[in-house]
Amino acid sequence: MGAIWMVAMGGHGVADAAIAKRSIREWVSCSSTADESAGAIEAFAAARHNAFTLVVDCVVRLHSGLAIDRAIFIDNGTAVQFTAAGKFIVDNMFHPAFVIANSSDIVLTNWNVEWDSSVPVNPNVRGFELDGKFIDQNGITQPAGAFNDLVLSKWLEANRSIRFNEQRGYVNPVWVGAVNMSAVFYITGSTANVAFVGLKVGVPASAGGDKFLPMAFSLSQNWKSNQTVTGKTPRDAEYLAVPNHLTFSGITLDGTLMGWQGNVQDTLFENITSHRYGDLQDVQGKHVGGIDKWFPPPHLFYLDHTLADDARLYNTNIRFETVNDLGPRVGVARDTGHDGSSGYAASLKLGCSDCSVDHYTSARPDGFMDMLPSEDLTVTNVVATFDSKFINDMYPAALRFPGTGYSHVTFENVQLEDTAADTGKGPLGNAPSSTNSAILFTNFNLSMKQWSGPSSTVPVPTIGGTSNNISLVVRMTEQSTQVSHLMKGTVSATLKASPIQVRPGAATQLTWTSAGANSCSASGAWDGSIDNRGTRVVKVGTADNYDFGLECRNVAHTSSPRLRVTTR
Repeated sequence: MGAIWMVAMGGHGVADAAIAKRSIREWVSCSSTADESAGAIEAFAAARHNAFTLVVDCVVRLHSGLAIDRAIFIDNGTAVQFTAAGKFIVDNMFHPAFVIANSSDIVLTNWNVEWDSSVPVNPNVRGFELDGKFIDQNGITQPAGAFNDLVLSKWLEANRSIRFNEQRGYVNPVWVGAVNMSAVFYITGSTANVAFVGLKVGVPASAGGDKFLPMAFSLSQNWKSNQTVTGKTPRDAEYLAVPNHLTFSGITLDGTLMGWQGNVQDTLFENITSHRYGDLQDVQGKHVGGIDKWFPPPHLFYLDHTLADDARLYNTNIRFETVNDLGPRVGVARDTGHDGSSGYAASLKLGCSDCSVDHYTSARPDGFMDMLPSEDLTVTNVVATFDSKFINDMYPAALRFPGTGYSHVTFENVQLEDTAADTGKGPLGNAPSSTNSAILFTNFNLSMKQWSGPSSTVPVPTIGGTSNNISLVVRMTEQSTQVSHLMKGTVSATLKASPIQVRPGAATQLTWTSAGANSCSASGAWDGSIDNRGTRVVKVGTADNYDFGLECRNVAHTSSPRLRVTTR
């Protein structure tokens, strides 16, 4: 896969823009303190249609605050590159800083964007600013709705020939919520062939958790160009489109609540690095999630298709290659174990078809992944640590399956570690639905210090459906305990040994269970027919490695977990 997806996919036109270059200094003063929004808007308008490459070679402050008419629209055939001295300082609130709507052939290179504001824990900001005047709404109406209805709709009408006809009911650009409208980059509709290369988006180094930016990139469906839409226009792929053929390469985030959120197709994320992150909070680190938890639980990636009524608009053909979600986490979890269940802020929340995740590292204490219903999705080469006590044992902290109908979902070469002093809730969520099929775990390893959950259970997930193949090893390092769990088709078997390191001549206790099996037998360092579940104390001999196997079978399938006990 090429470093720039749009080039690999046959994008055209943008290379010509590199022939001529013009500095943004022609339109702005570069004072770094005065608002340069008007000049920047003119510069971007002049650079469109491959007129020239706009070079940002100084610090430019784009002060918009609650002013919905100061967003910068990035039009077709725009190329913008930053030098080492270039920086945009933005403070957009409840409306985007930059908008890419039904636009194509755009290359944004080496951008440096600093967000310098603070999201209020109380979303009631009473109104918005337009044409230099504050419009008092005297309620909880935010600028987001006004931007969507008054600014974005007019731009789409004037530049994309979309007519919003309300004779058959209310209609405007597709509404995706105030948080998405607060993104630094708002990417919507049939936007295609756009490359973000070497871009940095973050907050000042001195910023606390109360000053983290709400969202870096919003990706959403919207109406196609050149049509009239009404309140009765079907919300399907004949009239709507989602952003597609995008490249995010060499992106660095620092000080975010949400990284990417939304719906996209044919897109590459590669060499992504995220540093500080957190949840919405005030300056004292309180009111986490905002008043009444109005802010959604944040993630580095949250890609779903909940707004899409047509499967043709679902997330498809998305590639994640080399993602490092390094942290640290700033602030506390919003849930303390008794005040609700809306605080799961895992690194990756994904629902997708024909997609892949490869070489993903996460140090988020909140957890690694929320797997939304998907098909033909592979997740490989993952190393993730988490802290189940950070989220107060509210959720399976490593990996969840909060839906049904998973098909051909593969996890391979996965290393997950709970850093908590003890683990009281299984880190892996269940996927019990009979509608699942072909879920595969290969070389999937989970470690924890010690298991403090019910002694009658072992922390392995329940996976329902057909044609599943689960191979999972769980280690409790401070208890010298190991669990090997294997599921093939309709048979599952689990073998536990404690301790797994003993003195020569000492004993280990083996515990095993099975489901769907007609019979079981032992192999390796123990042998013979055994019950389908049970416990046995086994002595080992001289210093050596002792491999214990369990085979449980029915007429169709055999499950054979194995584990090793070492004497020394």
